Amino acid sequence: MEDKNTSLLVDDVKEIDFESAETYQILFLEDSPDDVELMEHELKEAGMQFISRRVDNKNQFIKEVVDFQPDIVLADYSLTMFNGMQAFRMLKEENLIVPFILVTGVLSEKLALDCLKEGVDDFILKSSFKRLPAAIISAIRKKEMEEEKNRFAAELKKSHEELRLLVNRHQISIEEERMNIARDLHDELGQVLTALKIDIAMLRKRLTSGKRLSEQTINEEFGSISKTVDKIAMSAKEISSGLRPEALDDLGILEAIQWQTIEFEKRNKISCQLYLPNEHLELTKELSIALFRIVQETLTNVARHSLASLVQIYLDIRDGVLFLEILDNGKGIEDDKIRSSKSLGIIGLRERVQLLRGQFFIGKAKGGGTKVSIMIPTNK
Repeated sequence: MEDKNTSLLVDDVKEIDFESAETYQILFLEDSPDDVELMEHELKEAGMQFISRRVDNKNQFIKEVVDFQPDIVLADYSLTMFNGMQAFRMLKEENLIVPFILVTGVLSEKLALDCLKEGVDDFILKSSFKRLPAAIISAIRKKEMEEEKNRFAAELKKSHEELRLLVNRHQISIEEERMNIARDLHDELGQVLTALKIDIAMLRKRLTSGKRLSEQTINEEFGSISKTVDKIAMSAKEISSGLRPEALDDLGILEAIQWQTIEFEKRNKISCQLYLPNEHLELTKELSIALFRIVQETLTNVARHSLASLVQIYLDIRDGVLFLEILDNGKGIEDDKIRSSKSLGIIGLRERVQLLRGQFFIGKAKGGGTKVSIMIPTNK
């Protein structure tokens, strides 16, 4: 009795051009050289390219599974000392996934079904090897499909984990931004507003004290208040620029990047060298914002992790593609962080670039440090 899924696969492979197929490595667990010769003859008649080895005991089988690394095992069900099902169960216990076909003289329908339920890919009766070539291809294809499914499942799991981390990082970033704004409001605006409140209170007290104030004194008091108001306006402008620089809207992306690097140098005492195009860049609003954030986030990563004293930024557009390269002379990124799905800074940068149909690369720079390279198409 044939398993329905197996039969479908076998039907599919009947049209395969064996002449153009790859060379398969076949391990026979068989004590009859004549039976092996008959099977090999059938495979050659079908045009299958293969290399084969024959074993007839457990020790030889174990050795050849390791050394030969077969693409498929054809095992006699009825060997006395070490039969096909024993061989299959041994592979299964060792978590070795090798396509496996039983070869037998006689096998009842119940036994055949039991073998298939255990995971054997197929069985072939020795009375006719005509179906053997297609059965081999079917079993190998089944394994390839299973491996592809497992790879897809692993990639999907990784993507879900990265998405979860990104969402979590997004929430953390929002909270960090709120804390930064709150700190700036308290440190910058809060102190100045307190000073303004004191100045106004003092002026009110003097004006209502009954004493006559000279015009010069009044002008000095209002001048002090005016300076305090100017400080408030400047602080508000600095906080606003931190959220979104005016240069990005008023002047363009190149000026915004220049502003960002100047601010970066002030805050972190790390020198920046800029190599930008001479002409004005005509980029979409979406791309300009993304490019600014990419530079901003990369510089943030440099400040946090690199121990660098110099950053170089190269920006150019050639043939409709934007090229951005940022190098630092720091300690260099570790290989495991490049591969890790938990390196949130890298994940965030990669996601920004991929949303714009671009390519993102990060690795160690020649001579030390880290290099970030980005290519993004500029066409809408």
